Amino acid sequence: MSKDDVEQDLAQLRAEVAALSAVRKESAATPTASAPPSPVADATASPQTSVEPETGVAGAAEPEHSQLDELLELLEAEVKDLPTITCLIVFSLGILMGRFLR
Repeated sequence: MSKDDVEQDLAQLRAEVAALSAVRKESAATPTASAPPSPVADATASPQTSVEPETGVAGAAEPEHSQLDELLELLEAEVKDLPTITCLIVFSLGILMGRFLR
């Protein structure tokens, strides 16, 4: 990618962030009224989490989120049980080995 392409992509991403921030502020200002979906959000939405127009019920989003939450809780418990100093030493050694093997 050339520098111009990177700058163009960066400008596009900044515009998307500004649009999403505006929608977020708008939805925070009016919590009772549902904000219309933005075109950026429609482009990034996955087909699994789309709302079906007939029933108004989300597809398979709930089971996936609960499984993800459960996995994150298990990982958090595992990390809390590990000794901090040992983890830092192993992580540092991994970084050093990666540097030396280049």
